[in-house]
Amino acid sequence: MMKIFSPLLFCLTLFSITLAQAQERFSFFQASTVESVTRMLKFAGLRDDDVLVDLGSGNGLIPITAAQMNLKLRAWGVDVDEKLIRESNQAAKAQGVGNRVRFFHRNAFDTDLREATVVTMWLFPELMRLLRPTILKTARPGTRILTSTWDLGSWAYDEVDSGNPTIYKWIVPAGVEGYWSWKLPIAGHQITYSAVKEQRFQAVEGVVRAGKYRELLQDIKLRGEDISFALAMTLDGLGHTRHEFRGKVRGDQIEGRATVTLENHQKLELPWHAERTTTSLYFAPTGTEVKTD
Repeated sequence: MMKIFSPLLFCLTLFSITLAQAQERFSFFQASTVESVTRMLKFAGLRDDDVLVDLGSGNGLIPITAAQMNLKLRAWGVDVDEKLIRESNQAAKAQGVGNRVRFFHRNAFDTDLREATVVTMWLFPELMRLLRPTILKTARPGTRILTSTWDLGSWAYDEVDSGNPTIYKWIVPAGVEGYWSWKLPIAGHQITYSAVKEQRFQAVEGVVRAGKYRELLQDIKLRGEDISFALAMTLDGLGHTRHEFRGKVRGDQIEGRATVTLENHQKLELPWHAERTTTSLYFAPTGTEVKTD
């Protein structure tokens, strides 16, 4: 829902309002329809174990409707308008969901999203983009983010419902930027891999070194904690190999499985454990001996 904080200042300037003593961006409150909120929540794919957080909760319609749609989830909202917070808590009790829905007088920028599994926003585009770093820093990988009408700028959405209004969905990605190392036992050889990954939101690129060979990581997919990629690479003593990796990112660890196909087409299914490191053998000296045949 559109909301906040100063309708008068909004009339003076639509998107860029600077206030010396308080928050620098604002959205006035404008009630949403039950139909549009229901569309958003259906698109979210609500689950029994969800904790929904609405940033700029206005009259509380999104959290209350979510609790009515799913009788097990919990929901809460934050808003800087203390009057709306009181009215929203009263409405939650009146609708019989006060035991699972709460509203707090709090600035959206000060909200801890660690317990959230769904985050909803219906605010002006600049304000939502300003909230993007807060979401990426505090929300757990896999959290679904939903906005109405406007997207989140250069953070490409994962899914879209192009009805009226348009609803956008993002999945918060795990952070995989940096150096990673892992080992695989392949046909009697212990192979050490040193990878370097670059990340912008859910888009990831990477390179890897094993022995004196370097290659690009191919077809990297990151959705929440789930990561997968492929690697076609020559390995010392083994020749040309094809790798497929799938795993879950857990902070500075990745746990999963690797499928390695050898030159003779033999396939090996191996456990895969990767660790983030502070240095990387990728940058170790290579020398001038290059295989040319």
